[in-house]
Amino acid sequence: MHPYQNKVVVVTGGGGGIGQELCKQLLEQGAFVACLDLTNHNVIEHDNVLNIALDITDYSQLQGAIEQVISRFNRIDVLINNAGITHMSRFGDSSRDLADRIIAVNYTAAVDITRLCLPQIINNKGQIIAMSSVAGFAPLYGRSLYAGSKHAMQGFFYSLASEVKEQGVSISVICPSFVRSRPELTAQVNAGVSSPGALKKNTNGEQISVEVAASRILAAASKGQRALYLGKVANIARWLFSLLPEVYLKVMSKGAKKEFE
Repeated sequence: MHPYQNKVVVVTGGGGGIGQELCKQLLEQGAFVACLDLTNHNVIEHDNVLNIALDITDYSQLQGAIEQVISRFNRIDVLINNAGITHMSRFGDSSRDLADRIIAVNYTAAVDITRLCLPQIINNKGQIIAMSSVAGFAPLYGRSLYAGSKHAMQGFFYSLASEVKEQGVSISVICPSFVRSRPELTAQVNAGVSSPGALKKNTNGEQISVEVAASRILAAASKGQRALYLGKVANIARWLFSLLPEVYLKVMSKGAKKEFE
């Protein structure tokens, strides 16, 4: 029996990249999936899938979506907070509106949908998976706003995990490095927000396929693993910043500054 067989799973940002692959692998395990995304493009057509197009920063739309999920499947066991946006610019070149947008999508929306799903998850002793980033635990040059949103997200979910552990709920925070989720896109400096799968011009290190990434994420979460540092770069950054922060900053900044040349 697969870990997610007969489980009802809500996946935000499920229309593309890692989110879509998570939906596919969950279906292969026999799960029922609610795929939430900004549009219904690239959706998976399947009897066990409920596709919902919405703006996750609109709380009333989130409420309506969760009502649809419960009406269709009668329960929610797992929430995967996968939706997110990324951005590259120095803080001095970023507007307040942009900062508000990044926080709204990457942090506030995750908190809001968690609030809506949590009673069901507690009742079913389920789990939450939160997609963070290397930016969630270490500084990144030219990514101050993005890193701030991910640091906030990690702090929220680690703290929430301590509150709901005794109620049988596990929370896993995933910190990927480079995943080939949108290889056709290249992140642009000072050009607004983009998909987290858009690669940087100077992407170095191991690039993980979405298939491998999704498989590792579900395997770790099914075991109740508190954190998953996904990829060699994520693991190197974790230990280097913890043990030799000045060395980390020097190495990271040298490579990151090339994006702004």
